Amino acid sequence: MYKYLVSSHLNPSLSGVAKFNQILAMKLDVPCLSVFDIQSIDKGPILFSLKVRDLNDSECLLLSKYLNFLVAKNIEYDLFFHTFDGLDLEYELLKYSRIIYSGNLEIYSALKGINKKIISAWCPALITGDHIVRETSLNLFSFGMAHKLQLKYYKILQNFLENYNIDYVLWVSTAFHEKANFGDFDSVSNQLSKIFGFRIQFLGFLSDDAINYFLDKTQLFVAFFEKGVRANNTSIFAAMNRGCAIITNIDEYSPSWIKHSVNVLDIRLLKPENLKLDFLKKIGLQAKNDVQRYASWDKLIELFSVI
Repeated sequence: MYKYLVSSHLNPSLSGVAKFNQILAMKLDVPCLSVFDIQSIDKGPILFSLKVRDLNDSECLLLSKYLNFLVAKNIEYDLFFHTFDGLDLEYELLKYSRIIYSGNLEIYSALKGINKKIISAWCPALITGDHIVRETSLNLFSFGMAHKLQLKYYKILQNFLENYNIDYVLWVSTAFHEKANFGDFDSVSNQLSKIFGFRIQFLGFLSDDAINYFLDKTQLFVAFFEKGVRANNTSIFAAMNRGCAIITNIDEYSPSWIKHSVNVLDIRLLKPENLKLDFLKKIGLQAKNDVQRYASWDKLIELFSVI
């Protein structure tokens, strides 16, 4: 299949893409190398797993140089794009690639006019495995990158819960993107505190085991995105794997199998009856079945096995 997986994101403690790379390399049984170690590669094919927008100008120039090295050595490669912004380096990478795996449907749509083999893929769940934590009849939980938390949707949710006099607590655990500013957490936590007041609890940086522990105590997992949930938004798949109901936002590029009132709740369509515990348990169980059917690691590996 592949001889190497190559990426610019290699620190799984700070980056979801890096953690994806770590797991994928293990599943494919190949070494995971930095893009800046390309000159040590003597044979292919290789798989690039890239989020080009996170590279600075000097890193882009260096990767372009190393790309020429691969071409000169006739080393074949495929691409897994976690984002696509129409950047010059992205098109340069596309020019010499064999197969492109798109991390979500929005990326696939942007690439479909390119005369290459494009496969619509996803990023499976990355988590498999002195203060008193408050619990109520409705425990909400949210984890993810601090700079990605969509405050406007949290405000909509808070207004809904207060308007219907629903007793709840919101647990929040945030992580940092490998390239993000560590000041993001202070800013976001202050704004969330203003929205939710005493009902919010910050859990700090949790291990995978701890996240699963809180998911098992959660009636509703909260995950909002800038435009809509995508096939490579791994936090929702982690919650689905635990049979946890999810509230999110859906748009045209969300996975077609993710549906309001079937396996998730869409914040824009939320009704009071959706928050009844029996209903939340029902859609949580459906989500657990559906994520294994449509977005598991085994299903992703099948995409690579056709080569």
